Amino acid sequence: MYVGLLNFSILLVFGITGLEAMFSHGPSGSTESPVYSSFTAPANATDKQVADAVHRYLEPALAGPVPEFALSRDDDNNLTFTFYSANGTQRVTVLEKENRLKIEKRRNTIWQFFNNLHATTMNVNTADLRVRLWTLYTEFSIWSLIGMALSGMYLWLASRPGLRWAQAAFVAGAGIFILLYVVTR
Repeated sequence: MYVGLLNFSILLVFGITGLEAMFSHGPSGSTESPVYSSFTAPANATDKQVADAVHRYLEPALAGPVPEFALSRDDDNNLTFTFYSANGTQRVTVLEKENRLKIEKRRNTIWQFFNNLHATTMNVNTADLRVRLWTLYTEFSIWSLIGMALSGMYLWLASRPGLRWAQAAFVAGAGIFILLYVVTR
């Protein structure tokens, strides 16, 4: 019972995420006008070193450094990359010839925020304590939900599985699961 109470908020997040995924019509959210900021890229630096310098300069909330595979160059040979967080994205273009950054922010809707919370796991590359604590809570919840499902199966099998109401509850639960699976496919 106490483990279930500890998982209440994560179950809300998982449920909202499922509803958002089922009824979503693609990316939405508000995109702000581009903002320009003065920035001089370090001399003779690699793309990764420049991206790390931009991360230190901007300190984007809840976003970690950009991995090397996510760096690219546009048609004008400007370095471009995106910082991802639960709140939205920040697409950065390093305009080295102009010594400035072009920053395009897109804020997530509340539903996309919940979806990003749902997808935030231990693999997230950030030093932000809030995100780290959330990933630990998500990990705990996943394992405890598995444990609750297994212990529920054990309790049913160890008690009287021949009871009619237990069989009816099992059939109803399995039927609802199959029905939802068919309807959402």
